[in-house]
Amino acid sequence: MLKGQTQYSITLFYNMKIRHIFTLLAITVIASCTHEVINAPTDPSTPIDVGGGGTTPNTSDTVCFNTEVLPLYVSYCGSSGCHDAASRQEGVITTSYTRIMEGIRAKNASRSEYYTIIGGEMPPAGSPQLSTAQKNVILKWINQGALNTNCINSCDTTKFTFNDPIKTLLTNNCLGCHGTKPGSGNVYLGDYASAKAYIEANPTNFLKVINHDPTIAVSKRMPPAGKMVDCQIGQFSKWVNNGFPQ
Repeated sequence: MLKGQTQYSITLFYNMKIRHIFTLLAITVIASCTHEVINAPTDPSTPIDVGGGGTTPNTSDTVCFNTEVLPLYVSYCGSSGCHDAASRQEGVITTSYTRIMEGIRAKNASRSEYYTIIGGEMPPAGSPQLSTAQKNVILKWINQGALNTNCINSCDTTKFTFNDPIKTLLTNNCLGCHGTKPGSGNVYLGDYASAKAYIEANPTNFLKVINHDPTIAVSKRMPPAGKMVDCQIGQFSKWVNNGFPQ
């Protein structure tokens, strides 16, 4: 009888030890998987409140995804024939927050493929390239957590000259397609004289295009991924209506 009890105790001990080992293994696996998860994107249709109430950040240091980062990926990477929803070259789309986050790791720029590839393989040689300042905007956004920050009206509508801010708006929203002659659709907007001449030829149509007017075909509305915020459109409108001040 004692022999049987001893055997039972040994068996119970080994069973408990095995269960303990499996528990430790399970914890280890779960922990390792957690570290391998790429930053889970937030629903791009839901702006993130980054402080102060509303969707507009209350600090000038915060990078706004919808007005500063998204236009760069759309203009320089997501144009027709490349990484827009229709062309999706190599399965890559860069025209929405969710799809861009597939190649971004928050607070880890060195492991963010859609950042490290800029200036190397993409944009391709011969295409307009992002400037150091533009790339730094993306880097800062990643370091801040790669949030889907959404600024509604984040500009000074009293400014409407070409040098401030029209040139920057064109650079960020348009020059990925229209910054190298002859430009997509033979539209080149890379300098003051060219931009003025093109828009001045049909200012009403241009304003309809950037307003995504329903009378304009969807494929002709610019920027293609979504219109600029109202205050930026207001700056363009004032520039046009005041005679294109430089």
